[in-house]
Amino acid sequence: MRNFGVKTVVVAIALAASLSLGADPRGAVDAFGAALVQGDADGLRDLLPSAGKVRVHLVRLGPENGALRSGQLHAVLQDFFERGKVQSFTLQTIEQSGGLALASARLTLVDRQGRADVRLHLSLEPEEQRWVVREIRESRR
Repeated sequence: MRNFGVKTVVVAIALAASLSLGADPRGAVDAFGAALVQGDADGLRDLLPSAGKVRVHLVRLGPENGALRSGQLHAVLQDFFERGKVQSFTLQTIEQSGGLALASARLTLVDRQGRADVRLHLSLEPEEQRWVVREIRESRR
């Protein structure tokens, strides 16, 4: 139970940095990465939109293609965490222009297929004074 508390605090701190619309979207990307590495699907909830869908192209974290509501994406990632682990998340680039931010990160993950190095591309938009993930695309490095 103690690890759960530490995970929640780390994700909450990273998320708090992203809550102001004027804030750099990097805080939201860092919180997303922290939740992936910690296997904390619940830590992703505040980073997903309350309205609309998230476009996804997931190979190892999924498999899923299409547009998912936040609850559906949460379930997909929870399923991954039950069978795999993201070992590392390294932000490579982030660009922001007005109400859109694009980020690219490297992940190392392990699942039933073995170890893989993948690139994750995120698109974020502001929603209710916070940055939320609107697209997740996974590709090979």
